[in-house]
Amino acid sequence: MTSTSRRGPVILAWALSVLLVVALAAATVSVLALRRQDVRNEDRAGAMQAARQLALDFTTYNYGTWDADAKRVVDDSTGQFKEEFSSGSNSVKTEVVANKATSKGDVKEAAVVSNDKDSAQVLVIVNAVVTNTAASTGVERRYRIKLDMVRENNRWLTADFQVVG
Repeated sequence: MTSTSRRGPVILAWALSVLLVVALAAATVSVLALRRQDVRNEDRAGAMQAARQLALDFTTYNYGTWDADAKRVVDDSTGQFKEEFSSGSNSVKTEVVANKATSKGDVKEAAVVSNDKDSAQVLVIVNAVVTNTAASTGVERRYRIKLDMVRENNRWLTADFQVVG
């Protein structure tokens, strides 16, 4: 057998080895990309669920259980929003109790506008039926709320809350 006739199988083996390495590298890159996408989807879902819950808690209260209702909002908040809500809660409580007010929120829609691994902006649409001494049968109110969410200690918390419509 001549050296050229032995070269064919060696070149074929080398080419197959290179193709195998390229295929393994491509598979690894694909798996890593899918994993990053899964993590991003989990981040989006976590932020949206936390924003939905905060919007619901914010729009659901009863004059008889105000302290517990307000505590739920505070517990799921951070930063400036937590400070502002906490400091204003007692004056709101005075009005809520004096007017025997209740509100029952119902989240209709929510969407993540933007996010990364530690922050997200979420828009939430909530309808609420509000009762008080002046409206004992209830009045429906619609809220469009923008929430800025941040992840602290692996929990999504509301850092900013704005009624936008």
